Amino acid sequence: MEQIEGICFMMLIAMRCCVGRRCDDNGSVVFVVHSVVVNGKSRQLTAGSSVASSIEAIQLYCKDFRIVTFSFRLCRKKDNQSRAIVNTILHHAFPAHANLLFGFEMRRRITAFTGIPLYRMTKDWDYELRRLHCSSHWRISLGNENFAVLENLPEVFVVPASLSDNQLRKAAPFFINKRIPIWSWSSVDGVSLLRMSTLQIDTPEAHSQLASMLYAITLTHPHLKEPHLLEVHKGCPSVSDIQNSYSKLREMCMPESEKQFWQQDERLLGMLEATQWLGHVRTCLATAVDVCKLISMKKTTTVIQEPGDSDLNCIVSCLVQLILDSSTRHLSGFQALIQREWVTLGHPFFSRLGHLRSREELQAPVFLLFLDCVWQLAQQFPSAFEFTETYLTTLWDSTHTGLFETFLFDSEYERQKIVSSSNVKLMSVWDWSQQFSNEDISLFKNPLYLLREELELAKPGLKTIPDDAGKAAILSLSSVWRKSSGILYLDVSAASIKFWKQCYLRWIPLANIVGGGSPSSYLQHCILAEEVINLRQQIESMKADSVPRRTRIRTNLFFSYTSTKPGMPAATANNFRTSAFPFSSNGSAGGSGYFDRKAASCVPLHTYVKHSSLVSMEVLEDDLSESF
Repeated sequence: MEQIEGICFMMLIAMRCCVGRRCDDNGSVVFVVHSVVVNGKSRQLTAGSSVASSIEAIQLYCKDFRIVTFSFRLCRKKDNQSRAIVNTILHHAFPAHANLLFGFEMRRRITAFTGIPLYRMTKDWDYELRRLHCSSHWRISLGNENFAVLENLPEVFVVPASLSDNQLRKAAPFFINKRIPIWSWSSVDGVSLLRMSTLQIDTPEAHSQLASMLYAITLTHPHLKEPHLLEVHKGCPSVSDIQNSYSKLREMCMPESEKQFWQQDERLLGMLEATQWLGHVRTCLATAVDVCKLISMKKTTTVIQEPGDSDLNCIVSCLVQLILDSSTRHLSGFQALIQREWVTLGHPFFSRLGHLRSREELQAPVFLLFLDCVWQLAQQFPSAFEFTETYLTTLWDSTHTGLFETFLFDSEYERQKIVSSSNVKLMSVWDWSQQFSNEDISLFKNPLYLLREELELAKPGLKTIPDDAGKAAILSLSSVWRKSSGILYLDVSAASIKFWKQCYLRWIPLANIVGGGSPSSYLQHCILAEEVINLRQQIESMKADSVPRRTRIRTNLFFSYTSTKPGMPAATANNFRTSAFPFSSNGSAGGSGYFDRKAASCVPLHTYVKHSSLVSMEVLEDDLSESF
């Protein structure tokens, strides 16, 4: 049984298995794990079900929109291996408790990650206040030590300096989930962005507590201007709206056959519009733009508000900072932003991602909606972000594996409680070296950002900044980019919102373009960036009357101008890539098995097999040798 469980773990971690919702013949929504074939007939299996007979084949519907089919024709029928495998997958695909997740099973030695602040300690918030030069009007509250008052907030967070911890404790019960106003960000003008929940009860005392909170926020404004309270839940989609839209999007992007694909292709635009997904993306971006106008143009401190302060506020707060603060567009700055606004401040990843069977009714891909909004920003401003769409897609994939503490819990309190009781140490998703090689990680770097950074830093008066992934990089880039970059003026018209093909269509071979799509542009951008950098170095050498370099400068980009003959880049063999690069094999060579360079799509399986307590490499190798 341990052997079978180990193999099932491999299948689940590779395929990001267990699907969300699908519609049955009556139009009702059901949770479907996969379908199986028994005696030539196919039937669907839902979470919590099991099979009693041998299985001929199994079809997995994956969270990353893949549909994968496995045949059990080579399994030993007398041992009922197929039944054991399917029942084990059913057991682990929708686990009943956290200890069944992969991160708790993989007993691997984890080293502490210090690449970005995790905002679980006072020094991290102090660093953020100093970075934005706003320490005088804000303070770090320690009143929630050991989560004594607020289980839905971290132990330390930032509030107006005039508010005491006793005032916060007194006001907390009047807000849903006790989510009092929390500081998120401040501009160079001293205008701030805060987030909070709506009032739990509509009474004079509750409104009095709200008024005292807003007055304390007024005192933080350089001109004592009253803050603007924006109820984002009245303009943005609800959690149920997001989930319903996502379910329709899944149905559209997961055709089960070539025939179904071509039938959908004839009415693709109508189906896309019916999902309302792009409409939700546009609404969130428009709301963020409205907040940016209040802060940057009207110089008004803004408090965004929603019931619970854990979904839409996360989206809008991060988008506002991405638009106004260019340091958040650096890779480490973006990761710190997500860690602060989503992880530490308590987005319910456990519930929204459906990691546990008991919380499936709360499922909704709010984080994917945010990543889609970020992708839209990157499409309109292709040189403004250090990271690529491959990074965003990989980040979304990482939420499904059940490995990283970053995406496993609903709050900091729950994270500490479960991890300490389980006596296990989980990985941080931000330590990408735990998942990928340096070559794979180079796919995350945007060559246009590198080129822009090179040209900006080459201007007189600006000093060169080392490409350091730590806190120093955030501070340094913050000072430089505030001078040179500024605000992103976003177009939120319907015509400007695009469909994220890489994320949603990468596993459909018929939808991919051989030798085309965004990977083709990415290849050319890499070569162009390296060529410009080398030309600039040659010019600098000529100005200094020094001997030009004989060897070309190599960047850390995935594609390079390495040539097989003078003047001809080797990377131009573009027929061996598709628009799904680097996530799936190409369609050239008649499907003969040629693959793109090592794909940054999932964690290597041998990592889990090697360290899992369920199976050893020797057992797996013995089983494979017996099958042939």
